Amino acid sequence: MSKNPFQNLAQIDSRIKWLAFALILFVFGKSWEPGVGLDSATYGSIALDILHNGTWFNPKLAPQIFDPFVEHPYLALWLDAFSLKLWGSTALGIHFTASVLGILGVIAFFCAIRRLIDENTALLATILLMTINVFMNFMSSGWLDMPMVAFMLIGFYFSSRISDGDDLIIVFLTGLFLSFAVLTKGAAAVGIFPILLFTASRCHWRWRPLLVLSVGLIAPIAAFSMAHYESQGFFFWKEYFHKQFVIHNDPREASPDSVGWTWYIQDAVSHAHLVALLFIPGLVMLWKRNFRWLAFVAAFEFLIHLAVYAFSIRQNRQYLLPIFPWFALAAGFLISLRWKLNAEKWSKGLFYLSVIYFFTVSVLPVTVHSMSGAEFYAFTSVIKNSPIKNVYFEVTEEEKATGELRSSYFTWYWQIVPVMFTTPELPRVILSLTNSDAILLALNGANNHYLQTPELVCAWNDAWILISTRENCSSVDRKFRKVPTN
Repeated sequence: MSKNPFQNLAQIDSRIKWLAFALILFVFGKSWEPGVGLDSATYGSIALDILHNGTWFNPKLAPQIFDPFVEHPYLALWLDAFSLKLWGSTALGIHFTASVLGILGVIAFFCAIRRLIDENTALLATILLMTINVFMNFMSSGWLDMPMVAFMLIGFYFSSRISDGDDLIIVFLTGLFLSFAVLTKGAAAVGIFPILLFTASRCHWRWRPLLVLSVGLIAPIAAFSMAHYESQGFFFWKEYFHKQFVIHNDPREASPDSVGWTWYIQDAVSHAHLVALLFIPGLVMLWKRNFRWLAFVAAFEFLIHLAVYAFSIRQNRQYLLPIFPWFALAAGFLISLRWKLNAEKWSKGLFYLSVIYFFTVSVLPVTVHSMSGAEFYAFTSVIKNSPIKNVYFEVTEEEKATGELRSSYFTWYWQIVPVMFTTPELPRVILSLTNSDAILLALNGANNHYLQTPELVCAWNDAWILISTRENCSSVDRKFRKVPTN
């Protein structure tokens, strides 16, 4: 690669342009579909609380439900709030932050590998990363994992630009974006450590750039902590550390299977397929070709996430997300030794493929975004066309203590206040019902008799019965609500 950064600038920019356009069309295809998942609904509801009530340092889903929210720091939730202000409380609104940051992260990944190795490896690694369906799907979601990974990849890009220890602005930006990753998912951003070591090596371990790196990393976290202290005290960090390092590390949550840790490797292979299988041979070749720091970073990224997540009984796909770019790097390097691409033609070809995909899913009856909680969404028109402000729903004592997650769908789809009650409290709830209230009951043997009192039933479907006052239910079209298929 030429040492002159301006040589063939038009060609370089065109490749980034085609990749960016392709990613935009792939990621935003059918972004108008209403489907969201549970966590997207949860984070979207919390972001709406921030937007509507100004609870920047005390966000919650609803009174007594994730109140306050201390599972993760708030950076991505703040960005979600701005997105919802722009796009409204729609699927696009809650997907927008992860989508834009994910696209920027992949472009940053391409640029970093091109700078550190060559353009052929960068393009192959990017194409391989785009073949990992789980990775691409998380760009079209409201989960916090993609913003976290994107901030790390952007930090890695700035680290790749450090040519000596005197690039202090670049060093500062490296630390800044790695700090943003921490402010997105807190302790989950363990992937910053390999990149920090890589950055220190690029700075030749000199104290001055390392000090600037530390400032970039620590300053945003310190600013968040100070602002939080002024607003709410140190309640967040106190509760957060207790949850992360005590509750979530309860030995009872560890995998009971002595070889249960292999789920992480098995899931990585099942989702990344050939990319995962080529990871180790690719690492070996990176090492042999004297890209040893890159081999170290890729291996360390895998091992540190394996150590953190493999023994968890919560075997979630999002835990795999941070390792996929490094799988793609090693696999892309291995393939690049034998296969040389015309970067201009292939990046443009990806764009043409994305155009075909975008118009295909727009015209044909193809579902892109699955809809969790569709049975609740079916009642949306009933709720929004009535004066109902509170929906009571039945939970067990255990669900009440943890904040039952159906409430996320109620606040997201209906934008009402969810109120939990236990079975013994049902008679009292019914007696105190007003025109601003409704009750959602499971359609089962114990509750089916409510269908025999049609004046109190506003709507029902195969799973739920929506009950309110006679005045409310007489003003809506009472009928069976078909559950959407997407």
